[in-house]
Amino acid sequence: MQTTVKNLKDKDIENFISVLLKYKEKITKTPNSSKKFLIDLGVMTKKGNLTKHYREICTPEGRE
Repeated sequence: MQTTVKNLKDKDIENFISVLLKYKEKITKTPNSSKKFLIDLGVMTKKGNLTKHYREICTPEGRE
């Protein structure tokens, strides 16, 4: 029984990874789609700047 459960779990993980890889391809297809993803996620503003929280952790300029 353990082997069946382990195999099902592995299959689910492989399917999930496959879905993530397809989504990554879609998001990174063009610079505009990547930017839109980051804006929707709240990492970047429409002007292309990092939002307050990400500016502080992602760049040295936020630590001055």
